[in-house]
Amino acid sequence: MIIKKCSGCGIELQFEDKNKEGYVPEEKFITEDNLLCQRCFKIKNYGENLVNNFSREDYLKEVNECVKKSDIILPIFDIIDFEGSFTEEILDYLRDYRSIILINKIDLLPDFIHPTEISNWVKDRLAEEDIVPDDIAFISAKNKYGVNGIIRKIKNIFHNKKVKATVLGVSNVGKSSVINLLLGNNKITTSKYSGTTLKSINNKIPNSEITIIDTPGLIPDGRISDLISVENGLKLVPAGEISRKTFKLEENQVFMFDVFCRFKILGNKLLESGSKPIFSAYASKSVKFHVAREERVEALLNGNYFEILQGNEKEKYFQNKFVTHEVEIEENEELVIAGLGWINVKRGPLKVQLEVPKNVKVIVRPSIFKNRK
Repeated sequence: MIIKKCSGCGIELQFEDKNKEGYVPEEKFITEDNLLCQRCFKIKNYGENLVNNFSREDYLKEVNECVKKSDIILPIFDIIDFEGSFTEEILDYLRDYRSIILINKIDLLPDFIHPTEISNWVKDRLAEEDIVPDDIAFISAKNKYGVNGIIRKIKNIFHNKKVKATVLGVSNVGKSSVINLLLGNNKITTSKYSGTTLKSINNKIPNSEITIIDTPGLIPDGRISDLISVENGLKLVPAGEISRKTFKLEENQVFMFDVFCRFKILGNKLLESGSKPIFSAYASKSVKFHVAREERVEALLNGNYFEILQGNEKEKYFQNKFVTHEVEIEENEELVIAGLGWINVKRGPLKVQLEVPKNVKVIVRPSIFKNRK
C-alpha cells in the first residue's frame, strides 16, 4: 500500500472514507503527488474548517516525538500575548533541549520600545524558569521580518552540518506562517483555525542542510480568546499596532476590558495621600476600554455599548463562572490577562479587585518597558 501524506497538515492520506481525516478522491491519490487532504483544500480555497477528532493529548504526543529527534528546537512566542503562549509543555522542552527562541509580532509593539529592552525582558522571563536559550530571534511573520536571521543563527551554531530543527508553539501563534517564509513558499496550510496542522511535516530549507519540522499547535490553557468563537477570538488578536490608552482612576471606579473582564480600584496609601494611580492599558484596537461607576457596570454589560460579543454569544460567555482576584501591582509592573491584554502601572502601587472567568491565566510580571509617559 502506497503511503502519501498531506503536504499541508501532514496527515496520512486515504480515499476510503470521506468522513475521516486525510481523505482525497481515489483518482487523485493514485495519479498525483504533493496532495492536499479534503480539509486543507477547503481551508485554503474556501476558508472552511472541518472538525477533526484529534485531542490535546494527540497533539502533544506528536510534538514530543518530533522534539526527541531534533538537534535544536525553535519555540515561537507571541510578544503581544506572551503569557498565553508561554506554556508548561514548551518550558519543559526548553529545559532539556538546545533552542533558538522566536519572538513573533515584534512589529505590533509601540515604536518607542527598543529591541534591546524586549530582548533583556525575554531573557529575564526565561531565567525565572531556569532557561538559557542559545539565541533569541525577533520576527514578524506578517511583515516577513527577521526570517533570514533564523537561518543564519542555526548555521552559526551548527556550522553547516545537517540539522533537524523542530518548530513548536501554541495554536495560532504564527508557526506555519514562519515555516512557509523559511521555505520560501506557501506549502504549509495556514488558517485562523486552531489545530490546522495535524501531524509533523518535514521540509528542507533550500540551499541549506537544515530540515525544518512543523508540528501541531499545542492547545494552551487560560486564554480569554479561546472562550469565544474563532471569528471573534481573532478580534482580540491585534492585526496592527496595539491600542494603548492611559488612565488615572479614583477609588471604587471600575475599569472594563470590553465585556471580557473588569477591575475595581481599591484604596491604598497612594490614594490616601491624594495621588491617583496611573496605568496604561494595551489590547487589540477592537477591544474597548471603559471607565464606569460601579453601579453602571451591569447596564453596560447588558447593553450594546461593547460590540465584539452580541446576542447568544455574549449570553454564553457570561455563563462562564467568574472569579475575583485581589491584586496589587507595583510601579513598573504589569497585570496580564492571557488572550486579551495587559495594563502597565506607571504610578503605583495599584490595588484592584479583578473579575475574570475561572481558569483564565492572570499574572503580575515586570514591565516590558519602564517609566514611559
